[in-house]
This record gives sequence, structure tokens and C-alpha cells, in this order.
Amino acid sequence: MAEPNAATKQFESAVAANMARLIGLARSMLGGQIRDAKQAEDLVQDALLKLFRYHARYDWSDGGWSLMAKAVSRNVISCRRRKLGQSLDADAAMMDSLGEDQDPATIPMTREAIDMVRQYMAGLPDNWRQAMVLREQQEMGYREIAEVMNATEAQVKTWLHRGRLRLGELLREHMLEK
Repeated sequence: MAEPNAATKQFESAVAANMARLIGLARSMLGGQIRDAKQAEDLVQDALLKLFRYHARYDWSDGGWSLMAKAVSRNVISCRRRKLGQSLDADAAMMDSLGEDQDPATIPMTREAIDMVRQYMAGLPDNWRQAMVLREQQEMGYREIAEVMNATEAQVKTWLHRGRLRLGELLREHMLEK
């Protein structure tokens, strides 16, 4: 058996270093729709298999996170579109219910608050949640998110704005209930 070349070793190293983070990304993007516990892992594995086919064409010396995160994100979005067989745009009723108060990111987070935010995030429309995960958790820029989600930068900014507003509204409603 031939010894793996440098690109193969770098790819394998990048996968080993980033696997847990990639699965976390897929789970976050899938949100509350995960019915099969292995769905996120399957989507990550599929994305990595696609990357492996052409791994020698890429430079893996930087750890490969950005490239792998984009591949996984695209795979999750593609899977959601195939399953729904329709546009992933948010419904009009949700858009009409948005307010214009402060960003919830300014509120100090406790463990309970983190769990609550995750629950509310899971209930956001797919595009809003996915854009927020890529921006806030993965720290991708607007252009990168637009490429991954096959959208314009303006649309990404709109999704982020609406997602943040809705999340803020849900958190305020929760605080008023207490």
C-alpha cells in the first residue's frame, strides 16, 4: 500500500482537528428539525467525502476549517431544500411580528439563558437561524455566508437583522413572564 501524500495527511489532520466543531455547526444549522440523532454526523461525513475527492487541489496548511465549514454549511442547506421541496423563506406572519429593540447579545448569559436562546434559535425560520449560526458562532463574514447560502449579501443582512430582532422579542417576552 502506498504511503499517503502530504495533502492527504493534511486533510486527515484537518478532519481530526475539526470534526466535533463541524458536527456542532451542522446541529446548530439544523436546529429543532433534527429527528435522527445521526443526521448531523451524516451530513458532515458526506461533505467531507465530497471534499476528499478533490483534497489535493486545496491548501490544508491553515487547518482547513473555513473550507470544511463552508462545505458542511452548503450540505446542510442543500439537504433542507431537498427535504422541503420548497423555498426556505420565512412566513409573512413571522416577519410582521418583529420589533425594533436592542440586540439580545448585550444581555449577560447564564447556563439557563444559553439553553433558552438555543431553544428559541431552533424555532426561527431556517434561513434566519442558519445565517445567525454562521455569523455569530462561526464568525463568517457577510460575503462568505452569502456564498454558502447561495444568497445575496443584502439577503443575508436581512435574515440576520430579522433573526436578531425576533430572538430579542422572544427573550423579552420570556423576561416579562417571570
